[in-house]
Amino acid sequence: MGVVVAAVSAVAGAIGSALAAGGIAGALIRLGGTLLLSYASQALMPKPKMSLQARTVTLREPVMPRDLVYGRARKGGVIVFLHVTGARRQYLHLVIVLASHPVEAIGAVYFEGEEAVSEAGIARGRWAGKVTVEKRLGAADQSAFDGLTAEAPDKWSPEHRLSGCAAIWLRLTYDADAFPGGIPNITVDLRGKNDILDPREGTRGYSENPALCLADYMADPIFGLGAAIGAEDGIDTADLIAAVNVCDEWVPTAAGGVEPRYSLNGVISLSESPKVIIEAMLTAMAGRSAWAAGTWHLHAGAWRVPELALTADDVREGGLTLATRVSMSSNFNAVRGQFVSPENDWQPDDFPAVTSDLYLAEDGGEQRWRDLSLPFTISAAMAQRLAKIELESARRQMTVKLAGKLGTWAAEVGGNVSLSYDRWGFEAKPFEVQGVSLDLAASGDGALLLPELVLRETSPLVYDWQASEEAIYAAAPRTTLPGPADVPAPGTPALAEELYETRSGTGVRTLIRATWTAAPSDFVRDYQLRAQRIEDPEGNVLTEDWITLGRTDQLFWEIRDVKAGRWEVAVKALSVLGVSSPYATAIIEVLGLTAPPAALANLTLQTAGGLAILKWTPSADLDVRIGGRIVIRHANAPTATWATSVSMDEVAGSDAVAIVPLKPGTYLLRARDNSGNFGPVTSAASRGAQVLPFAPVLTLAADPLWAGVSTNLTLDGAALKLADVATEGRYDFPVGMDFGALRRIRLRSEIETAALSLSGTVDERLAPIDLWLDVDDTDGAEIDVIVEVRVTDDDPAGTPAWTPWSRLDATEDEIRAAEFRARMHSASPDYNLLLTRLRIHAEEVL
Repeated sequence: MGVVVAAVSAVAGAIGSALAAGGIAGALIRLGGTLLLSYASQALMPKPKMSLQARTVTLREPVMPRDLVYGRARKGGVIVFLHVTGARRQYLHLVIVLASHPVEAIGAVYFEGEEAVSEAGIARGRWAGKVTVEKRLGAADQSAFDGLTAEAPDKWSPEHRLSGCAAIWLRLTYDADAFPGGIPNITVDLRGKNDILDPREGTRGYSENPALCLADYMADPIFGLGAAIGAEDGIDTADLIAAVNVCDEWVPTAAGGVEPRYSLNGVISLSESPKVIIEAMLTAMAGRSAWAAGTWHLHAGAWRVPELALTADDVREGGLTLATRVSMSSNFNAVRGQFVSPENDWQPDDFPAVTSDLYLAEDGGEQRWRDLSLPFTISAAMAQRLAKIELESARRQMTVKLAGKLGTWAAEVGGNVSLSYDRWGFEAKPFEVQGVSLDLAASGDGALLLPELVLRETSPLVYDWQASEEAIYAAAPRTTLPGPADVPAPGTPALAEELYETRSGTGVRTLIRATWTAAPSDFVRDYQLRAQRIEDPEGNVLTEDWITLGRTDQLFWEIRDVKAGRWEVAVKALSVLGVSSPYATAIIEVLGLTAPPAALANLTLQTAGGLAILKWTPSADLDVRIGGRIVIRHANAPTATWATSVSMDEVAGSDAVAIVPLKPGTYLLRARDNSGNFGPVTSAASRGAQVLPFAPVLTLAADPLWAGVSTNLTLDGAALKLADVATEGRYDFPVGMDFGALRRIRLRSEIETAALSLSGTVDERLAPIDLWLDVDDTDGAEIDVIVEVRVTDDDPAGTPAWTPWSRLDATEDEIRAAEFRARMHSASPDYNLLLTRLRIHAEEVL
């Protein structure tokens, strides 16, 4: 307080020795304080210059001012350490100092305004698993960050404790999706200074009471004024306690709850002057701070009963001057402004304006606004109460300049007095003392120090408030513009299975074709795909790794050479910054080369010269056309099935025509792909008729006696069957055919077969009987009977020269004799073959 003492001494020297000691000396001290008080009371009244914007940016600078945090706030800090570790340099370490004092709590951590780490230290959203945090509350004996000393011991030792500073350590794991723009702007929820003295109880702790916070700042010997509470040149304790109690009063709100009359929450940058800081903190409680009689006096905004009653007897002759109105430029009838809104991410927002129809009418209907900045207020209801005090105080515009006698020295700046003056109709009218100064002209060279007071009209109504007056606050609407991390997902991919030919043309593989709709954003650059087989064809769950596929700026992709099974395919969008959207996924059951071919379409049959010409549309299946076959069988049975037919021929899968011997009955065709899978049966019937008429010559019937030689065959009633289904059986006719001379003969076989299932019972079949393809469950049986013939032009009773054995379906030749045999086999151990009819017919052209 050296400046104050020097000012007082200067005033004392100017007045001279005429002033006595004792009471006059006390008056002199009051005079010096009053002069400073009068100046301060006017200087602290204007709109505070401190920015409403809290420190919400984290900086990396070599020199930065310290911050003080009172109450609750969201703020950034100063990066004091930055280092990279890890085998791939994937970990970035940051140490951020948040405040230059101990704090009550460090809450959630935000990256670019979005909560990244909860108050409990759990990383969320796209930062899950990529952020580690440690907190230090600023204790004098706090330890260094354990994680940092472990991971970078050569850079951060246990001696790096940041004693007395609240700070956090963050370890960020590199990920382009999580950190598209590099190091994000980092802010933290704080509950600030926790060593604030409360003179009512003599305890220290956390407080949001504006009077206590202001007193704490002013009492700080380093960062504040060094004006200790209760000290000789410090803060008056009684006034402080009265202000504290005013701030703690509960006030009802429109929402139905209550809140303190005043609270203070915000950040102080110590680069500001104490005057600016005190002005800003006073706005939180509509308060006054004055220096009088060697002591600071703090007052919160509340009605105080006048302690001094002034009358005409306290006024020197001609010592009253009245101004009834302020200038038009200083007048206003409505108050609007901004406060810090937690509902708006702790950003400045407009509180509901306070207006008055009465004052608007007094000003001729012209709206005049007062803009109010409340950097330490975070409640919209509280902001409206402060705005009303501002408006009501300003509308009481009578100002009195009073040349007082010695008794008026009892008036204190910031206090209330009453004035009774009949001439002006004042009867104990309340006024607030806004200034006290020394009237040197009136004092002359006499021994008296005469005061001059500046009084401003006031009223209890200035501080009156009802919850019904509060307008409900709605946070400013959030922007709908996307942020750099807001990348929408593309549409769910549509998946289809297709076969394709390898480049060499020798093989067929399976692909999945994925198509999707574009992500609804102009900032999407391309798309990334991945795929995973989750089940094999037998339904076994797999744990195969994701296959990361390429990127494309198109809306389709082919996943080639996939195995059969269930596949999950996912696609995501990537922005121009490389940020990924969530994956859009779909699942497909891939049959691949295990899928049976489609049925052959448009089968026709034509006859010509004892031949059947079969035509069809080329197979639609690529694995049939490449490496597959078209299998042709024939059945004499009235009900022609694959199991009751015998093979006749097969052609390449790419063919669309086949020429086979003409026989009565049914021709059955199936496509078989290069994996051996059969498609459905397509059939065409034939009567075996042709232009040339034939007459029967001879018939050999093996059934029903089966008198020939059998190999690996056994009788089953009137039918032959394989004794061992795994081995081929053969039946040799006991006699052949002798036509006595060379004759032009047509030979044809007649075969009837059936399949016998060996693997299951009727009870084991799950499907309803109406859905059975056949009762015997033999529709898919692969059984066959091939009749072979050898012929000669010689007498068979002698030593004839026989031709090699060849297949007989139907043939025409000039021969003398022929011998026959039949070969029987089953392609599966689940089925046996029953040969019920085997005959050879010889016919001659009439």
